[in-house]
Amino acid sequence: MANRRISHARGKGSLNHNNRNHIYKNVDPTKTENNIYYAKESLETAYEKCFSEALSNYNAKQKRSDRKIEDYYTHLFGNARKDVVATSTNKEKSFYEIVVGIGDKNSCPVGSPDGEIAAKILDEYAKGFSERNPNFYVFNSVLHMDEKTPHLHIDYVPIATGYKSSLETRNSQSVALQQMGFGKNKNSINEWRIQERKILRELCEKCGLEISEETKGRGKTFMPDEYKSIRDEAKEELKTDPDVLHDIKEELRADVEDELLSEQQHLVDEISKHRQEVDTLQDEKATLQSELEKVEGKRKVLETVKAYTATPSKLNKDNVVIPLTQYNDLKKTAIEGAQNSRQHKDLRERKKSLDSREQTLNDREGKIADRENSLEDKLKKANGATEKYKQLYIQEQKSASDITSLINHQRSEAKRWEENYNNLYSQHVKLKRSKGLEIS
Repeated sequence: MANRRISHARGKGSLNHNNRNHIYKNVDPTKTENNIYYAKESLETAYEKCFSEALSNYNAKQKRSDRKIEDYYTHLFGNARKDVVATSTNKEKSFYEIVVGIGDKNSCPVGSPDGEIAAKILDEYAKGFSERNPNFYVFNSVLHMDEKTPHLHIDYVPIATGYKSSLETRNSQSVALQQMGFGKNKNSINEWRIQERKILRELCEKCGLEISEETKGRGKTFMPDEYKSIRDEAKEELKTDPDVLHDIKEELRADVEDELLSEQQHLVDEISKHRQEVDTLQDEKATLQSELEKVEGKRKVLETVKAYTATPSKLNKDNVVIPLTQYNDLKKTAIEGAQNSRQHKDLRERKKSLDSREQTLNDREGKIADRENSLEDKLKKANGATEKYKQLYIQEQKSASDITSLINHQRSEAKRWEENYNNLYSQHVKLKRSKGLEIS
């Protein structure tokens, strides 16, 4: 039986990594074109397809506008990024990922005959996933052929239907599993994984790819001695194969780099949006200032008009006489006065609103600066962690080298003792022959 295992585990869920928006050291960019995509949608599009109808039906029934839900994703996860997994207050995930593989870099490397068979099996597994799991909406699915072994990343949104209150269709993995026939107990996810692993094993058998017997894994209990044995095996593998440690280091570094780059891009987008709002506010303030200056000019005209004096009429004491130009100014000012009164009130309200918006933007700018500083701190910590793993890698390499030297020394000693034994035995034979003794 070949020492080849199948892997079916929960993934981290990094869409930037899966879709090669960033290329890391564990990826061979010359082979990236060989990757196969079965689905490639944004999470936003996936939520629109899965929940928009239920959301519209729910909002149509609401008589109060404050009970309507504008966006289902935001309702569950706030402003969380959509390129990595987010968690809601009720512990649901924005999406889930499984990583499926066969063998390792020694038994099924990319480009080898067995690696090609493994890729064919994974291709068939990926194409049948949605039909087997109708309550898991797959929005991103890719077969990576540009790393050391072929493997799948399948990202899905669980869909649960039939709710009587609130939204009739929701994000719920536990209910989705129940509706697909895996029960509603805590072990339903393990039951589902067992079935999927069984299907994957059957595909391997159909293609003639030998797979080792299943060992204990997630959801099963190890005895203390078994844990110790597994730990010792892992340590030995790290010592005898430094590439294993290198792979772990690269994977951790890639995860950290991916997360930091995504967060950095998210922050850059937010800063750009903030600056656009600031520019818009400045334009509005400039327009308002221009209008205020016009009102101020009219106010000065009014002050001039107030200084006008009238002469009593000689013909009628109830009438007065003023110059025609002053009369025209008074008439114009009276007409504009009513308009200016309303306009001035409106301008005051607009100025108050703009001042409030400006304060909000200033507060946000302060928070963005704090986030930039926080990101700088994370980058420093990530660099420190990278250096730590680099030193650990160097130590393990040295340890492996020391063990190799020790093994070579022991072999040399064994050879020397064997030669000594042979020499002594030859002398023993010669001595017996010289004395005419029987050689045993």
